[in-house]
Amino acid sequence: MKLPSVQQILHTSTRTLFRFPAVLLAAVVGTAAALVLADHEGPPNPTVLFNILLAAILGIPYLSAVTLTAEKKKWGRPAFLGALTVAVILLAAYAYTVPADLPDAPNIHLIRLVLFAAALHLMAAVAPYIGGGELNGFWHYNKALCLRFITAYLFSMVLYAGLCVALAALDHLFGMDVPEKRYFELWILISGIFTTWFFLAGVPEDLDGLDASDEYPKVIKIFAQYILLPLILIYLLILYVYIGKILVEWSWPRGWVSGLILGYGTTGMLLLLLLHPIRERLENAWMKSGSRWFYASMIPLVVMLFLAMYRRIAEYGITEGRYIGVVLAIWFASMVVYFLVSKTKNIKVIPGSLFVLALLVGFGPWGAFEVSESSQVGRLRILLEKNSILTGGKVQKARDPVSSDDRGQISSIIGYLHKIHGYDRIQPWFSESLKPDTGLPGTKTKSPTLVVKMMGIDYLPGWLGRGDGTITFNSDRTGITDISGYDRMIPSQNIGGMNLPKRYSTGEVAFWVNPQLDTLTFISASGGEPADSLRIALRPLVDGLLEAYANIYESDIPPERMSVQMSSGSMKVKVYLRQLQVRRREGEVKLNSYEAVILYSVLKDR
Repeated sequence: MKLPSVQQILHTSTRTLFRFPAVLLAAVVGTAAALVLADHEGPPNPTVLFNILLAAILGIPYLSAVTLTAEKKKWGRPAFLGALTVAVILLAAYAYTVPADLPDAPNIHLIRLVLFAAALHLMAAVAPYIGGGELNGFWHYNKALCLRFITAYLFSMVLYAGLCVALAALDHLFGMDVPEKRYFELWILISGIFTTWFFLAGVPEDLDGLDASDEYPKVIKIFAQYILLPLILIYLLILYVYIGKILVEWSWPRGWVSGLILGYGTTGMLLLLLLHPIRERLENAWMKSGSRWFYASMIPLVVMLFLAMYRRIAEYGITEGRYIGVVLAIWFASMVVYFLVSKTKNIKVIPGSLFVLALLVGFGPWGAFEVSESSQVGRLRILLEKNSILTGGKVQKARDPVSSDDRGQISSIIGYLHKIHGYDRIQPWFSESLKPDTGLPGTKTKSPTLVVKMMGIDYLPGWLGRGDGTITFNSDRTGITDISGYDRMIPSQNIGGMNLPKRYSTGEVAFWVNPQLDTLTFISASGGEPADSLRIALRPLVDGLLEAYANIYESDIPPERMSVQMSSGSMKVKVYLRQLQVRRREGEVKLNSYEAVILYSVLKDR
């Protein structure tokens, strides 16, 4: 294998630039915006850079799809430029919907980004070959894209790892101060420009000639037959045994089984797509009958999927996840009918229909967000009216005790609205603003704990009301951290799981954490002599936070409220928790992880 010369690399890079100028421009602009945002220090401020970044992320697959479709369909320059202009206008319109204070905004914007990104990647996969025929070319085109993406990702990871080692060498060997954020910025630079450019350089240029290709990598058949096929059989066995259990016990299917059914269906379709070009070969005759059996096996599973989704929606209403689950159930049912009945069995239907669904689900009154918000606000209205909290369209404090079940549901819905949508739909119910400070611009809103308290009831986290669950507390990083009275600081330490330090030492102070993560033991040393130890128990702090801020969406807790300090004859220590995650399992609360900043002073006179 002959390695490419520098001249060949430059030539290929230049050809890629002239072939995909709009795509690479989007990559450069998005990367620049991301680098500026990553380099920013201090309190987050509203900025147009978030709008630019998200539009650029969508622009890469969208503009790629337009460029490749123009090549395949032999569009003239006016038509191509017109399509690019329309794409830029639509991306600008999308950017306009992105809030400038994205970190404080509800998650609806990031979820919509994921949906649109999935839709546009599917568009790039199917648009050049839209229409009848050229199934073989369509398959080889997507095979080339997938293999090139994997190659680009692996090359990028190796390049990133190598450059990270180089930066670390400059830091440790030559005394150069390399801030930690430079490593993240390096990842942005490589992912945004190198990965995109390298991927585009490997996109096939002769799209018309792919239909005549009979090349089939042996590794794909090995992967499909010896990895995916056993996985499918395992999924199928588990699911059908579970169906038998449901029939024997005559019980509803659990919601968790939905993910396994979707995994089985997705893996099975991927297997059939990977084997599609060789299904007609004599030695692969089993594939045709296997395809029919797969889709036939999906029939009872789709029924069970509908039943599982119906149970969850009937109990807790519609959310984005359940909405998408129902849409996927309908899609799987449609694919089962199509591939069992249709004579053509066009594989373009799979990515094409998913593209349409992902696009439609992302916006409009029929979309996941509008339907989910309306469902949850409707449930909230019924609960508040039932408890005489919402009367005449206005919220008043509850006069009578509210049952724990109703408190849990009200708290859950308020938490959901805070995290995903914001409070715009329920703001008219309140005479007081649901923003922490009406004088400040932006979308930041009061925590669910405070909003529920405005109704005259205490917040009841869902994980406390329904059993197991996880809760996260976040310190207000824009607040003032009091360092007075301490001489040294151990910078941010991520403690928990694989990041549990067995022992940390600065020369003056050493500390370690017990396996339960709830006790930090410190030892100071003076003149090489070990000194007495100081043990800081975090459990009282955790209990206090649970009592005051038991809220899975709580953020911006005052730093002092998430700190604990102690002193001994040899030293004094103060621990600030930037973030704390705890989990309840079988009635017991355990610490999962936390990020700690430690201040200390070694007392000389003792």
